[in-house]
Amino acid sequence: MPLNPRQALVRRQSIVNLENFRRLYAKRRWKLSYRIISLCNHLTRMMKKEQPKPRDELRACESDQEEEPAKRRPRTRKRSSTS
Repeated sequence: MPLNPRQALVRRQSIVNLENFRRLYAKRRWKLSYRIISLCNHLTRMMKKEQPKPRDELRACESDQEEEPAKRRPRTRKRSSTS
């Protein structure tokens, strides 16, 4: 119970505006869903870019065992400009 008009005014102004809260919360949910969909699309594109391993690695010939295995450089990932 407010004791004077000033306390009553402060109490009225400090109540959460439900309309603004609902609007803000809906915007927050929309942003989150957009980020999740963007991430899924990004991962899908990454999976499509991967190429299958060459069949040469699957061979098991005696002549292959005598040769020195070719040393490969590990591939470095390029960073996406859109994050």
